[in-house]
This record gives sequence, structure tokens and C-alpha cells, in this order.
Amino acid sequence: MSQEIQVLVALDREVDRGLIEALVSRGPRLRVLDYLELDGPAASGLGAGEALVVVVADYSEQARDFVVAANRQHPLRPILLVCPSGGGNNNYLGEAFNNGVDDIIALPDDQGGLDPSVSMQLGFAVEKALMRKRGSAAPKPESVRNVVCVLGLKGGSGKTLTSVNLGVALAEAGRSVALMDLDLQFGDLALAMGLTPVRTIYDLVRSGGSLDAGKLEDFLMEHPSGVRALLAPVRPEQAAMITVAFLSEVQRLLAEMFEFVVIDTPPSFSPEVISTIDHSTDALVVAMRDTLALKNTKLGLETLERMEFDRGRLKVLLNRANTNVGIERDDILAILGRDVDIFVPSHRDVARSINQGMPIASQRGSEAATAFHALAQLYIDASEARSRQASPPDPGESPRGHEHEPARAPRQPRQSLFRRARGSA
Repeated sequence: MSQEIQVLVALDREVDRGLIEALVSRGPRLRVLDYLELDGPAASGLGAGEALVVVVADYSEQARDFVVAANRQHPLRPILLVCPSGGGNNNYLGEAFNNGVDDIIALPDDQGGLDPSVSMQLGFAVEKALMRKRGSAAPKPESVRNVVCVLGLKGGSGKTLTSVNLGVALAEAGRSVALMDLDLQFGDLALAMGLTPVRTIYDLVRSGGSLDAGKLEDFLMEHPSGVRALLAPVRPEQAAMITVAFLSEVQRLLAEMFEFVVIDTPPSFSPEVISTIDHSTDALVVAMRDTLALKNTKLGLETLERMEFDRGRLKVLLNRANTNVGIERDDILAILGRDVDIFVPSHRDVARSINQGMPIASQRGSEAATAFHALAQLYIDASEARSRQASPPDPGESPRGHEHEPARAPRQPRQSLFRRARGSA
């Protein structure tokens, strides 16, 4: 899709229009037909544009009504929601998708509105949503190879255990692997791998200057298995310095540097997780054999479906699969609405491996190690199949990646897209 995409932008009164204009104008191939306010005379503008971008300080009742009306009048026009972290309530994500929103650009409240990578993210999201509505294959960033987003919608489900052992199993199969800890406040990837967090993503942010593969390499810790790891900050308050746009750029670089990138996420659909899912080739949902975990897993699967994540690239892993708690396999199938792809049995060696920081996947004699190596093989087979199916690129078409992005101007003090929402005039 090389032609300009004509978009209509709707704002609530708490949003700084000037910064939004700058943000949208930098988006590739986006041309704004008109700006309108949610509580203004919107009816005349609802029919304009190939896509509708709704920018709100929180997903209020007014925003919901506007989205519902716009979707009802033009169901084939995609709606993109730009909203700060949290969106005003804990349930806005599912509610927004139910109301007809096609994609969400979730920004922290202190997100730099003029960051070019945010504009790139918005432009890509608009193009992808438009292609979905038209029935075309959604574009993928050229640099993405094999990025596995590991999700666990309940704390203690074994998500980090799974991320680490999947990474080690892939490395033992001869693949280059990077692990990334996206739980920026309470990530324990370092502990599970027996690594000392000498360098973390917080240190990478504080290093300043431009970000490239060579610089990123210096901040990756190395595990004896050969897996490289980008660790979470050592203190929760340090997470505030790390933006969604920065994380997206890091993930893009990792995908270029390694055959597989495995991303361990916090147990929520935070802005960081939403963005990661959107740019991942695969998602792995980790569940346990108890009703609370299965309930949360079901909600997570439903959310991924609303996000139109490819079902063929979604897998479910059941941790502690042999635990006898009165829930049978048929019960799990009934609750989740789908079968489980990998069963990881419970064993004291698994707990011991966590405490010792020695991934169980390296202990080939255990049933758990066998399960994780089977999981790794699923991803290796899928990757090889995708490589065979991939058609050669058109030599006349420009790449979609960031390789030819114009040089950035020196950074200016960042302003918030939602400045007025915090009390400024």
C-alpha cells in the first residue's frame, strides 16, 4: 500500500491538538482530512476518510458512544484508538474492542508525543487495520523474523519458567536466541537464569544517544546456554523511564540480530504488552490446572481474538499438567474452547531448577525438559515453513523497516500528548 491514506482524527477536549497534529503528520502515508471534537458537530465528519483515529485522555462514556456511532454508520472503516496507559478504567481494552475499535495505540501518560517511532507505530497500525477491513493480508515489519510473546494472565502460572526454558531449548537446537524481560517493575528473568543484572534495559535507556544493534549488544547478558538476555530494571521505579516506543525499537533490533526472540511479559494487557503482541509473530499463553488461572486464560484468549491475532500462530501451554486437582482435560477444553498444545508436568526438579537458576531444559532426562524441547521444535518447524512459503521481495518496492528512516533531529524536551489532562491550559 503506497498511496496516501486519508484519515479523520477525532479528539476529546483534554487532548493537546497541536501535538497530535505533529504526531499524525509524521506518520507514513497518512493525510488528515479533518479534525473534530468528540462533543462537537461530529455527524458531518463521520463519513470522511478511509480510517478514523480517535484520541482521548481516557476511554469515557462519551468516547464509547462516539466509537459505537462511528462504527454503526461506517462498519468497513477501521477505528484506531490512541489512549494513555490505563485509559481511565481497568476494563477499557475489552470494552473498546467490543465497541468496534480495530487497534489501540496505548501510550504512557508521559510519552514523548513527537518521537518519530510513535508516528511510525501509528501509521503502521492504520495501514494494517485498513488491510484487515479490506480482506488483504496485513503487513508485517520486514525486520520481524520469529518473535514469541509469552503471556501468562495470572501471576505464578510459570510464564517466566516457560520463557527461559523455551529460549534454552531453542539455543540447544542450534538457534540464536534473545530473551527480553518485559515485566519492567517485577521481572525475575535474571533470577530464573542465574544471571547477575549488571546491565539492564534501564541502563540502556540512560546511556543516551542513538540506538543500534552494536549498542544493544553491549547491554545483553549471556547465559551459559548461549542465550542472550535483556534484563528488567532492578528497581520498580526505574520502569517509568522506559517508553513503549523505545521497547518497540529494541524488539525490532533484536528481531534483526537473532533467529528467535522470546519476550517474557507481565500478567496484564499493559501498553507494553499490547504493542509487543502487535509486533510478534507468535503468542504463547501459559495456563495452570486451576479454575482461576483457566478463567484468566480464557479471557486472555478472547482478548487476543478481539485483537485479530492469527489463531494459527497462537499456542497454549499447560504448566503443572499432571497435578491432580479434579480438573480433567475435557474440562480444560470446555473452559478454554480449544485444546492445549504442550503439557509440562510438575516435578520437584522443576522447582529446584528455578531456585538454582539452572533451566530444566538443560537436564535432558526429565519429562519437563522433553516438553520444552518439543515446544521449541514446534516453533522451529513453523519458522522453517514460513521461510519456505515466503515469496521473494519485489526489488522495486521500498522496505517497510526503519533502515531508511531520515536522521533524527536532536532531541527536544518531550511534551505529553495529554498535557491538558494534567491541568495545564
